Formats: sequence, structure tokens, C-alpha cells
Amino acid sequence: MVMLGMRIGLRAARAALATAVLATKVDDKIFVETTRRKDDKNVLFSRKIVNENDRTNLHLRLFQYQSCPFCCKVRAFLDYYGFSYDVVEVNPVTKAELKFSKEYKKVPILSTSAGTLTDSTLIISKLATFLASRSRTLSDVHELYPTVIVPRDGQNIMDYPHKYIVFPDGTSRNEDIASDRIERQWREWVDAYFIHLISPNVYRTFSESLETFRWFSEFGDWDNIFTVSGRALAVYVGAFAMWLIAKRLKKRHNIVDERRAMSEAFDEWMDAIGPNRDYLGGSKPNLADLGMYGAMTAFSGCSAFRELVTEGSKIERWFTRMRNEICIKLRSRERFEKILKGDEEQ
Repeated sequence: MVMLGMRIGLRAARAALATAVLATKVDDKIFVETTRRKDDKNVLFSRKIVNENDRTNLHLRLFQYQSCPFCCKVRAFLDYYGFSYDVVEVNPVTKAELKFSKEYKKVPILSTSAGTLTDSTLIISKLATFLASRSRTLSDVHELYPTVIVPRDGQNIMDYPHKYIVFPDGTSRNEDIASDRIERQWREWVDAYFIHLISPNVYRTFSESLETFRWFSEFGDWDNIFTVSGRALAVYVGAFAMWLIAKRLKKRHNIVDERRAMSEAFDEWMDAIGPNRDYLGGSKPNLADLGMYGAMTAFSGCSAFRELVTEGSKIERWFTRMRNEICIKLRSRERFEKILKGDEEQ
């Protein structure tokens, strides 16, 4: 029973680090349906986000844990660029919703009319390349991102050497090449460094870990995923397991003081933006901004966030600007393309 509980807790922990609330769309052209229902293939989706200006016809469906920073990154991108999509909440214990994916069992997974996309960074880069192109279909875009097998720790791991690249639809200007290089650098920093600071901070003590899991349970809608006993087991065993695991992660990543490390990471991020820009992308967010924002929403209901993202601080002002960009502004498909192609100033 204890081992079963540990497995449930650990699987639930993979679903951890949630965004508290889906970004609210205030423009009446965006419709969010929150009723849980099944489609004609008997797939239960928790909500639909419909943007009447989306002309992509990609029929996107996001399979996710609400409580996953990588899923939060993808949602931030989809919301910012005005895609319509369904959300399917994956049960972190049974993963029954991923039966269609025979080998790949990680989230996020994005099903499209042109096939299935995996890996949060790769999903974002492929869709951004698709938007930037006047002629490429999403199927054409797939060919730009080959898979290579890399030996690592005695195993053969699939890697995507181009996953941080957004391919232009022609020759890039020198200034665009420089800004793209900076964007790639900081997208990778978010994935390889910042996200690894989250677990040691939200599971720092057992009480914080328990608080975190209770928040995940509430905003991850675990009432509809687990039985009462299963949910309690996931919360308490998961909190205990992740408290122990966070200690190992802290040691693995050479983190001495987790709060200080995250505070310094926020300073590093804001220094990269500088005093004269609202975002790393300038006057409008770029993909690195969206990645960092998504990762931060993943623990925005935790003590660590409240302690470090204090009202009036540089990082809080940036986070609020990002939230407003995603929540308030409606961008048409035509404007997405103009921005990504450089035909319109950001």
C-alpha cells in the first residue's frame, strides 16, 4: 500500500507546478467553454478556447497536466497568438487519455490536423515557424526539425538539435539574426536553469510541500480525477515524496540557498531585459518572455512566489505586464504573421 501510494504521489507530482487560473480573455471575440464533455471519440475535454480570428484550421487539442510548467509554456504561447484549442486534462495516475500515443507518455502533447507534436519547446518553435511562413504547411514545418539519437547516461535519447530555432520565411536581417540568437539563449536558460529552481522552492519544507499539493489539487481539478481516498493519498504521499526528492534535486543542481538562487535568477532575467525595455523582445514579448511567464505561472499560488515576486518589484511588474498582454489583447492571424515576419514593429 505504501509503495502504491508512493507511485500515485510521484505520478501526481509530475502533474505539479500549476498555473492558478487560465488567462481570462476579456475580448468578446474569444470564447472559453468550461463544461467538461466528451467528443465523438469519447475523449473528455475540460474546456475549449475559441478565437473567431483563428484561421489556421489546425484543430488543436492540448493534452496536459494543468500543473506542469512545460504545459504552462505552451498555453501561454497558444493564448498570446490567439489559437483556438481544446484542453484535455490527463489523469496523472492512469494516463488513460494518452492511450492514442503508444510510446510517448509525457505531456504536453498537442494533436493537430497535421499530426501530433511533442516537447513543449518543439511545439512552440514549430507553430511559430508555421505562423512566420507564407507558404509552408505544418507538415512542411515538421521536416525542418529532424530527430537525432544521442547516447546519454548509457541510453539512447531522442534529441532535436533545431528545437530552439524559428525558421524565417526568407533571408533575415542582421538585427533579426542578433535578436533571434538572444531569444534562443534565454529560451534555453528557462528550460535548462530556471525551471530546475522551482521544485526546491515549492517543496522546501514538508509544510510548504503539503501547501503546494493542496493548491495543485484545487486548481488541477483533482476532485474529478481521483477518488476521495486517491486524492488524499496523492496529496499527502506526493507532498512527502516531493519534499524528499527536492532535497536531491537541490544537491544535483548545486543549489545552496533555493530562495536566493531564484531571487538571483529573477535579477538575471530582468538584467537581460534592461531598464529601457518592457520585455526581452522589446515593446512586445518574444518566445523567451512567453516561456519565462509560463514557467512562473506554474507556481504562482505557492509561498515561494508570494515571497519572491513582491508587489512593485521589477519581476512583479514584468509578470503583470505579461499577464495583461495575454489576457487583454486580441491578435488576429494576419497580425501574428506580420509580427513574426518583421513586417510590423513589435
